[in-house]
Amino acid sequence: MKVLLASLALALPALASSSSFADGATPLTHDELQQLMPGAQIQITYADGSTTLWKDADDGSVEAVWTSGFTSSKHYSSPGTGTWKISDDGKYCSHIQWRKNTSDWCSAVVKGDDGELMLAGHPDWKMKVSK
Repeated sequence: MKVLLASLALALPALASSSSFADGATPLTHDELQQLMPGAQIQITYADGSTTLWKDADDGSVEAVWTSGFTSSKHYSSPGTGTWKISDDGKYCSHIQWRKNTSDWCSAVVKGDDGELMLAGHPDWKMKVSK
């Protein structure tokens, strides 16, 4: 689990600087994110089946849990707390302190042709937002 969390912590900053979008994907605007994210529950499912689930409180705080996607009898999870914000340039930003690691990133949120949300640079990471 340490290796996977460390990998996630290292991978997320890379997407913050990525400007590549999947074909047909449209970035959400600052105003769209401002309407969507406060009070939202967000789930990101990664290609390996692991998930991160968090709740964006209106005050900018966040509580999160990461769960492994391994199909063996051992499943791992890790809780985290932190903050979220929408940057001036319209990126969704998250800072989460996990048990032993920290993830700190900002990324454009894009909507694909199929209507699914994803973080810029990672079309295989599916993002669901609900209130």
